[in-house]
Amino acid sequence: MFESLIREAANRFHLGDNAGRLVRLLADAIFNPANGGFAGLQKRFTDAGLDDLFSSWIGKTPGDNVLQPDQFSAGFGQNLAGGIASKLGIPAAAVNMAGAWLLPKIVGQLTPGGRIPTSPPADYDRWFGAATPAAGYAGSATPAAASSGGWWKWLIPLLILLAAFLAFRSCKKEEVVVPPPVEPVATAQPAAPVAEVNPRFGFENVDGKVTVNGQVASDADKTRLWDALKTTFGEANLSGNIAVDPATLPAGWMDKLITALPDLKASGLKFGFDGNKLNIDTSGLPEADRFAVSEKLRSLFGGFEISGLWDRAAAAMAGLKAGFTGDDLVKALNLMNIYFDTGSATISRDSAETLTNAANAIKQAPAGTRIEVGGHTDNTGDAGANVTLSQQRADAVVARLGELGVAADSLTAKGYGQDKPRASNDTDEGKAQNRRIEFTVAK
Repeated sequence: MFESLIREAANRFHLGDNAGRLVRLLADAIFNPANGGFAGLQKRFTDAGLDDLFSSWIGKTPGDNVLQPDQFSAGFGQNLAGGIASKLGIPAAAVNMAGAWLLPKIVGQLTPGGRIPTSPPADYDRWFGAATPAAGYAGSATPAAASSGGWWKWLIPLLILLAAFLAFRSCKKEEVVVPPPVEPVATAQPAAPVAEVNPRFGFENVDGKVTVNGQVASDADKTRLWDALKTTFGEANLSGNIAVDPATLPAGWMDKLITALPDLKASGLKFGFDGNKLNIDTSGLPEADRFAVSEKLRSLFGGFEISGLWDRAAAAMAGLKAGFTGDDLVKALNLMNIYFDTGSATISRDSAETLTNAANAIKQAPAGTRIEVGGHTDNTGDAGANVTLSQQRADAVVARLGELGVAADSLTAKGYGQDKPRASNDTDEGKAQNRRIEFTVAK
């Protein structure tokens, strides 16, 4: 059942044989009654505020990057993840990275048709096949004991040989007994380096001359990225170096970056990746290009932690003059796009800086200004469920702004569901406009 998942994890995260052990340990932890079983796992995700995300995997085939490593650690359990890392002899960061990719898929496979398992199925051990050695980790099958009845068959011949040897020694004491040749001890091959370093990439374009730097896990990755850069910008316009280190984690940004390169030719653009973090510097670009490039990168790398985005909201909030009114403030705030994980109230990582800018602006508002944070949805699904989701999203925004220092009594949250559309729900574009957080001055 898990053979293909194990093979892909081994290749994707450079885990080798540890891929099978990791999948088995994750599955064992899900069924372990000491951890509360499957229900306990779901409760831990609920306690971490990730219940809707977890529920979206049940009975489904989740894609890649639906769970982030920090979310995996929070929901699965930091102690459990650390224990697995210790058993496998790899860093906890590697378990969090691979576990974030594996766990949604394991949950999906364990819940066919949406049925919640209460115990391991009868053929549980056979799911892992030969890819997962059983010895050495919790929940594994016990290897069959060696047969205890056959050793005596060798005893009599050994005794006869020993007696003959002693008789020979007593008659030929002057002869030196030459010991049998010693078989050379096989030298253990050094273990493959454990992936634990973030993949990096830096890019700067100055008048069409592109300088890059970074580090990836393999020569194949370096060649693929370098060839794409040469194709896009021309070899004569390209300089810098990309190092190769097998201890580097997989570059989750690689494929999307290669696809986006033709749209990233603006002179003055700088950006860089460090793991799942993207920093953008568009300050050297004209205003219109700043908006376009920021939106392109945000749309491609949604879910990454992005800093340096320049959208119309950032420009408007940066342009607020001293003494601005509450109406000026909400006009700027309503230019923001705040994104959530699909079907949930979890704010996506790429919205972190947007809300930081919003919090800084709200804190400078005139004393006594009160802002309503309104949640809105399109008309997809049940109307009552949409009200609930919109309220949860409004609450999540208020909570995040509070964490960023906005006074609690200056904010209120209200979920409107699908009742106040901004555009027609007959088109995808209209629905996208209707899924929004909208700020108003509370009267």
